Amino acid sequence: MRLQKKEQKLLDLLKVNSRLSAAELGRQLNLARSTVHMMLTRLEEKIIDSYTVKLKDFDADNHSSCYVLITRDPKKAKEIEEKMRAMAEIDSLVTVAGLYDFITLVRTRDNRQMDRVLTEIAMMDGIIKTESHIILSEKFDRKL
Repeated sequence: MRLQKKEQKLLDLLKVNSRLSAAELGRQLNLARSTVHMMLTRLEEKIIDSYTVKLKDFDADNHSSCYVLITRDPKKAKEIEEKMRAMAEIDSLVTVAGLYDFITLVRTRDNRQMDRVLTEIAMMDGIIKTESHIILSEKFDRKL
């Protein structure tokens, strides 16, 4: 789908703050609120998958983070993705080329919960192997 300039600008505004009202989006785009609603409906049908909550940085002493490298049965990839999407502790899931098929970022409030989540992942139907890498400290992060 090729986007018009106003649609791209609308998406850019939503990436920064998806809680902006249609009226505020209209003001920033110099469009009527009803036009913004129509644009949003069209984008939600074609491009926007969901609206999410981005949490502020946690205090490093009060949470546990882990990268999990996963080898899976190719026939079960979609099922695994759906199960992981439903787990609030999983921040991201990406496919990769190489020795592993998926890498996921897991964040929990403590190591006990991390152990439970890692066990749940390892026991999923279609998971062949996991390798966990606990994050000790974050040096920098360039994500938006």
